Amino acid sequence: TPVLAVTTADYNAPALRSDKLRRSTFMPRLDDQLQKAWAALQSGNIVGAMGVLESVLQRAPANPQALCMLGMARVAANDAQNAIAPLEQALKSDPRNGMALDSLGLAFLTLNRYAEAAQVLRRAAEIPNAPAVVFMRLGLALLNLNDAPGAVQYLSHAVRLDPADLNGKLNLGKALLISGHAAAAREQFLSVQKAAPNDLNAREGLAQSCVALGRWQEALPHLRFVSVAEPQNSAALYGLASALFETGQLDEAETLARRLRTQLADAPHVYTLLCNLLFINNKFSEALALLEEGYARTSDGELLGLLTFQYRQICDWPKWRTAWEKLAPLVDTGAALGSPFWLLCEPITAAQQLRYTQAWAKVRYQNMVAMPPAGKSAPREGRRLRIGYLSSDFQEHAAAYLIADVMEHHDRGRFETFAYSYGPQDNSAMRQRLLLAFEHFVDIAWETDDAAAARIRADQIDILVELKGYTVGDRITIMARRPCDIQVTWLGYPGTTGAPFVDYLIADPYIIEPGEESSCCEQVVRMPHSYQPNDRKRVVAQPLSRAEYGLPERGFVFCCFNQTYKITPDVFAVWMRLLKRVPESVLWLVDGPALTRENLLREAEARGVERCRLIFAARKPYAEHLARYKVADLALDTYPYTSHTTLSDALWCDCPTVGLRGDTFAARV
Repeated sequence: TPVLAVTTADYNAPALRSDKLRRSTFMPRLDDQLQKAWAALQSGNIVGAMGVLESVLQRAPANPQALCMLGMARVAANDAQNAIAPLEQALKSDPRNGMALDSLGLAFLTLNRYAEAAQVLRRAAEIPNAPAVVFMRLGLALLNLNDAPGAVQYLSHAVRLDPADLNGKLNLGKALLISGHAAAAREQFLSVQKAAPNDLNAREGLAQSCVALGRWQEALPHLRFVSVAEPQNSAALYGLASALFETGQLDEAETLARRLRTQLADAPHVYTLLCNLLFINNKFSEALALLEEGYARTSDGELLGLLTFQYRQICDWPKWRTAWEKLAPLVDTGAALGSPFWLLCEPITAAQQLRYTQAWAKVRYQNMVAMPPAGKSAPREGRRLRIGYLSSDFQEHAAAYLIADVMEHHDRGRFETFAYSYGPQDNSAMRQRLLLAFEHFVDIAWETDDAAAARIRADQIDILVELKGYTVGDRITIMARRPCDIQVTWLGYPGTTGAPFVDYLIADPYIIEPGEESSCCEQVVRMPHSYQPNDRKRVVAQPLSRAEYGLPERGFVFCCFNQTYKITPDVFAVWMRLLKRVPESVLWLVDGPALTRENLLREAEARGVERCRLIFAARKPYAEHLARYKVADLALDTYPYTSHTTLSDALWCDCPTVGLRGDTFAARV
């Protein structure tokens, strides 16, 4: 959600607080006529005040107090441009006239002349007993000059001087939010909201700070409040739709996203949100049409990246080629093209993947603040090494079958293991097995990133191992808080994270050969044989007959049960040549949306292969899926994003495999 805008209303014009100002050096003694003008200003009688001041200035044209008040009156009358001359004239006579400096700074702020405002307000801030409003305005000038840390410094001082000023707290919250201190910003907005429950700025600031902290559930009521109060506030509506998406309220999120599309027909982020919702709800055709419309309207790089990947998902290779021709030249430019995951199956080098991922990660994590250093930790003598594993896949999931046996075989005499799970509790046998495999199983699914990081820090984890990478639903953002001194990525993502807070990447001598460490920003550590473990306890169901699988009674069975986005037209062409050269052979593929299936069948026909020679396998429980390999004759690999778990399953079930090796991590597993 966009950061709260800073408007002239935030400057608290004209901020005439006579009681406080009289007690400071900012407010010299006034004669009777100026007292009269001052009273008129305070009561809002700007015209009356100007009449008195003009009378005074006729008698004493250089009176600095009258000139100062005239400038203030003009600022209050929204005539900041004509306020500058009398204020500057007043300062020539009295360079330390605090009221004149403050009012001139306010005039420059109102005119968006922020550098001049900051210069004048710094002089005002140096005067003894300068009031809080001066520091607040100086902070706002710096905020508009993109000096968020400086803004935080002066706005914090303003709040210390005047803790009851809610406007000061609001602006401090904004500066903290912009500078990446979302937790501290939330505290400021909460303080305002407690004092003024219906303050719209406080609610909006709370919503934005909660979103930045991943507190989606907490953000919801504030986003609803702002959306009701301001039905045309598209930023609040987008935040609300995003929060509903993140909390699983998909139908309402989709309704709101459709409404947003009518309001913001040229906003790329709205298309991305709506299309992701439609893909999740299996509305592939509509989602693709909207993606195409969004890219045609905006030429946005991230929409192009998503569109290119979705063409791969549905195996629409003519459209993929056209999209990739546009996307490929952008990879090395630093343009935002979406998640690095989308590029793993594209024909680029490991060096290109690293450069793009680092640039993408820099933007993703730029506003995330690491926790303060833990300080001197308790000596480890007498206690075991504590290893934490962070993932959403501690359930019925392919990754769980890779790690379950490893977790069960940790030496509990030397290691104390912690699972930090943010995935669903699916009550599966695998979930129950992992609950027993880890010494501590901690469900952080509904905890914010900050809360989860604080928990990991409190558990005094020695090594934190992240198992997701940039696959769906990752929370590497927890690691961005630096809850652990040693942070590692392993297994879930075949590539570098590009993140400076991930210290090590676990590989092997084949995945990343000695001398190739420059392909990762992490330090490479290698298992001696293979970085990928497997579960020796996997159960393989009794295979069905060929007829029950929809296979012909005779003929050679090639199979590839990879997800369809890994299939490239070049590899598919090889497969079709195999079918043509091997009489009565068939190709067994994983089933997917009707659109994908039809595209693959059409591509087969275009290469002279009958449709009936492509067989599609429905999704089955893991043991039943493994049984299929007992019927297949040869498992074929994809390229450049190879099969990974899919082929290790085939090998486990004694099905021969054949693949091609490339130069990227994803092309070597």
